[in-house]
Amino acid sequence: MASFRILTHPEHGTRAVKIGWSWPAFFFGLFWALYKRMWLLAASLFGFIVLSSVFIPATQGGQLISNILFLGLNLTISLKGNLWYASLLETQGYQEQAQVSARNPDDALAVYANSQKASAADICDHEQGGARSQDQDPWGDQRDERETERERKDGRGDRVEKDERDDDDNGDGGSGGKGGGNATGTFIG
Repeated sequence: MASFRILTHPEHGTRAVKIGWSWPAFFFGLFWALYKRMWLLAASLFGFIVLSSVFIPATQGGQLISNILFLGLNLTISLKGNLWYASLLETQGYQEQAQVSARNPDDALAVYANSQKASAADICDHEQGGARSQDQDPWGDQRDERETERERKDGRGDRVEKDERDDDDNGDGGSGGKGGGNATGTFIG
């Protein structure tokens, strides 16, 4: 698996840039730079091609020198090209958000998107933690029903309902006086 930098821009979205070696840059240096809109690099490569064809003689020794220079240039672009591309994106307003491991840029973007959804869900859970934990009490509803049933059998049910109505009528939103709790005595803040 490869590592990718995840860069985001408020208007242009998210991009994944591989960290390290770039095979497309090695095999298609000038065309890769044009595709990535790295105009300065593309112009430099084009200038190097033109100057080398003008100044290096078309002999066997000159051909060897030319091939060595192009190999060195392609190795440099392959090693540094992705870093240069990430730097170019940062100058255009992109900001690095994360580094993820994935097989390709699309998978890297998917991993990042999933991690953002998961962290957003964690934030929502944390914000709603108090209310949600009380809502998820599996026995709380059953216990309330059982207590209500017992109160009705004992003849206290009418009195409890009357007390609840009195609390609601006093204009404090049913806080129940000092305790601030509901009918079962559980404090919900």
